[in-house]
Amino acid sequence: MRSDELEEYTLTWIVGQNLFLLTYFGIGFAGMLQLRLYGYPLLSIFYASFLITMLLFILRANLCTHCYYYGKRCNTGWGKLSSLMFKKDSGNFQLGIKLAGATWMIATLTPIFGASLSLILKFSTITLTLLLLFISLTPINFLIHREACGRCKMRFTCPASLKKG
Repeated sequence: MRSDELEEYTLTWIVGQNLFLLTYFGIGFAGMLQLRLYGYPLLSIFYASFLITMLLFILRANLCTHCYYYGKRCNTGWGKLSSLMFKKDSGNFQLGIKLAGATWMIATLTPIFGASLSLILKFSTITLTLLLLFISLTPINFLIHREACGRCKMRFTCPASLKKG
């Protein structure tokens, strides 16, 4: 093991990472609330449902079940979560890698386009603030993810790693 690799991430890191993600996605959700169809914020509801389904179930089944951190505290704690829901090596890792890229693209671009469309249809300083905040947090999300990859024991073998060296 290299000295910078972690057997398990600290609880502080995991809680911080998850609070950041909840905040980040919550801002994205809120930024699209003004877009309504028949009085319902369908895009925001779709966004939250998609994230819950993909991040907590589909990706956990297909990625985490093949990871070194399965059953352990990875940077998000999802390795531990996946071991409670799925058997080791039960998912399709290659499918998981493809779905992960698509999931993060949708998770990032949907609020940007949704809030932008909302602003075009009806300007709101709150929506503009949420959009700018979401956009400003996006590179921070990337840097946090990259930092976590830099300490991960699988960074040299994981196709999704943002830091190979």
